[in-house]
Amino acid sequence: MPIHVYECDACACRFEALVRGDREPAGCTECGSPQIERMISPFAITRREVDQIRDLDPKYKQMVDDLIASTPDAEPMRHLDRLTSFDEVDDPGDPIEF
Repeated sequence: MPIHVYECDACACRFEALVRGDREPAGCTECGSPQIERMISPFAITRREVDQIRDLDPKYKQMVDDLIASTPDAEPMRHLDRLTSFDEVDDPGDPIEF
C-alpha cells in the first residue's frame, strides 16, 4: 500500500495519504476540499551499511584512522609483545586436544 503526497488546490496544503487500491482520498485533510492533486513524491531507497560507510567524507575516514593509530589499545598486534615463546619456558605443558 503506497503512501502518496497530495496538494490541495483550495488551500495549497500538502499531505500524505495511504492509498489502498485505486481509492483516492476524499479531500484535503486541512480544509476538506475535494480539489486535490497527487504530486510526485520522494521515495526512499535502502542501502547496505557497507555502501553508507564508503560514502563517508574522506576527512572523517582520515580522522578515524588517526584516532586508531594514536590509541595503543586499538592496535591488535600489541598482544604479540606479551607472548612468551615456547623456547623460553622450561615446561610448556601438555598439548591441547581439540
